[in-house]
Amino acid sequence: MIVDQFNTTLSGGAAVAARRLHQSLLNCGIDSRFWYQKNRKTTAPEDQGYYPVVKAWSRTPSDLLAFPSQKLHKFRFKNAMRNRPEGFEFFSSPRVFPPTTIDFSEIDSDVIHLHWVSKLIDYASFFGSIPNDFPIIWTLHDMNPFTGGCHHSDDCQLFQTSCQNCPQLRNPGRQDISAEIFNIKRDALAQKNIHIVTPSRWMEDRARSSKIFGSARSICTIRHGLDLDLFANRNRAAARKRFGIPEDQFVIGFGAASLSNRRKGFEELLRSLALLKNPDQCMGLAMGDGKLPKSSKTLPALATTGYLDDPEAVADFYAALDVFATTSMAETMGLVVAEAMASSVPVVAFAVGPIPEIVQPHHTGFLAPFGDCEQFAYHLNWLAERPDVCKELGRGAQKLALAEFDQSQRTKDYRQLYASAIETAHKSFRRAA
Repeated sequence: MIVDQFNTTLSGGAAVAARRLHQSLLNCGIDSRFWYQKNRKTTAPEDQGYYPVVKAWSRTPSDLLAFPSQKLHKFRFKNAMRNRPEGFEFFSSPRVFPPTTIDFSEIDSDVIHLHWVSKLIDYASFFGSIPNDFPIIWTLHDMNPFTGGCHHSDDCQLFQTSCQNCPQLRNPGRQDISAEIFNIKRDALAQKNIHIVTPSRWMEDRARSSKIFGSARSICTIRHGLDLDLFANRNRAAARKRFGIPEDQFVIGFGAASLSNRRKGFEELLRSLALLKNPDQCMGLAMGDGKLPKSSKTLPALATTGYLDDPEAVADFYAALDVFATTSMAETMGLVVAEAMASSVPVVAFAVGPIPEIVQPHHTGFLAPFGDCEQFAYHLNWLAERPDVCKELGRGAQKLALAEFDQSQRTKDYRQLYASAIETAHKSFRRAA
């Protein structure tokens, strides 16, 4: 079986999850190939099976015919992106130039598996070049594949019917760019043998409610997989020495690809840390790109590892913690939360999105209402005063991680899904014959 996986980048949460699956498939004897967008900052992996995505594309006469509509859409999209309201993050278009027509003579695939593909594929040409019955698996890492452009819809539910009057645009209206994007996506996916995978039941419910996925053959939840052996039973003292952390400190961890991403709630974390009873006995350790605030009398000592790409270093980050804190305003799963739990670290989090599926009060950690920094700080203080309870919750967290995030089991789930999607294609072919 040949599985061709597509992800725009080689770094970030989606890429980490996709690359773990890629490697696990290779270990199982599956011919997995990982296609990505190469640029000047990208270092080609030394591992097998990675290819610059440009090698998968072909050029056809119909691509030239699509140029005027692409150009018009690009003009409208750029205008819509000007002066967007503050506080919103990435908003992307499904049109990419030049077209991304799949060259099946080049890849000779059995299954196409999409991950985070914004700015990588042009929906019209990409899906238009794939036969309707060809198996497509799509693992969602945010909401963008089923919205009119946003990557997190917040409280907006318009994606359930047809996006318009988008609250993330400066000039929303019935015929705004979100309505156009919604229709492009819906039309591109219609009639395709596409199977949607979400990392959480919360995300699955929302994917099922979108008309963009109205023709999907199946929608299911498969958790992200982790190499549990990597995170389990690491040497705490060695991990703390690696990052220069005193052994007697109560260490509160926080992680995000970018600490400046407003949706990750770093400001709320700082407000919570300012409410610690004994800040001199605690410290915060952040993993991710971004600067930390200057020292303050109200805050504990703060340190950062920077962005970590080496798996051993990432595992040592979690091993150095007493508790992991996440103040995200929105999540589709929370890979860092799963990694912390696999490392026997209890989690304190805001009760948003799918987080309550795995952060279970008095079992794997504690939840605070969204934005309630006082309650969040209360949980941190309570754990800091009870190291034995903290360790007990860590054991409960690791037990749940073993049940939900084992890479070998999640890879087995995907292999079964591949087989089912291929069988669906064969049945359609026999009916057509």
